[in-house]
Amino acid sequence: MEETLATPDTTRRSLSPSCSAAVKSRAAGFERRTKRRLSETNASVREDREEEEEEDEVKEKIEALQRIIPGGTALGVDALFEETAGYIMSLQCQIKTIKVLTSFLQRVDQEDMKFGG
Repeated sequence: MEETLATPDTTRRSLSPSCSAAVKSRAAGFERRTKRRLSETNASVREDREEEEEEDEVKEKIEALQRIIPGGTALGVDALFEETAGYIMSLQCQIKTIKVLTSFLQRVDQEDMKFGG
């Protein structure tokens, strides 16, 4: 079975079956390449979107940290991280102090109970 191919001068010429197969093969190859390029473009767009979402998430976390740390809203990111480290150490010291005081007060209460106080 022969197929016809339209040419620019609107005349038609016949294609042999082997030529028709070659045209179909080229078209299939073009379609595969186009799909691959489209897939690569979509992947690139997804990666860009994911990077933007990640950047937004980091910004939100930095803003939350700025609200938590005393004076944090006036600090840049580097200074904020340094201040955060100091603030964490300060809180750890306060926790240790509270534990020591609690332990001391519990012992005092136990001794008062022994002596009927």
